[in-house]
Amino acid sequence: MTVTTRPCRYCLAAYPILFEAGDVTACEWEHRDDPRVYDLAAAMARVFQPRPNTDEQVQWFLNDADAVADDFDPPPAKWKVRKLPDGSEFIARMRINDVTYVLQDGEGKIPPVRLSTLRSWQREAEAQ
Repeated sequence: MTVTTRPCRYCLAAYPILFEAGDVTACEWEHRDDPRVYDLAAAMARVFQPRPNTDEQVQWFLNDADAVADDFDPPPAKWKVRKLPDGSEFIARMRINDVTYVLQDGEGKIPPVRLSTLRSWQREAEAQ
């Protein structure tokens, strides 16, 4: 899935009124124009949204996918996303290509973070 124009079809579907005047900056601020980001966002939408997925539903995951895609170098040939049971500590937990990610806050637009990274930050904070 390659998208090379701004605004992308996903942002157009989610926020058409923002782009009527030709301003593409909202799309540029939301995410990179990178096939890995689009592919991962689509994989997330397949897991967390009812099917068939719309372009708007994929857009809801672009910021999260943008935050996660660079964690995988080289990028995988296929993104595998699996929802994990929620606990009381996080809004959501998921496995992305065998790595656990968590969402700490659904309101503040905090992107997913690797659970191992979050735990290391917590250990560092406790040590100080």
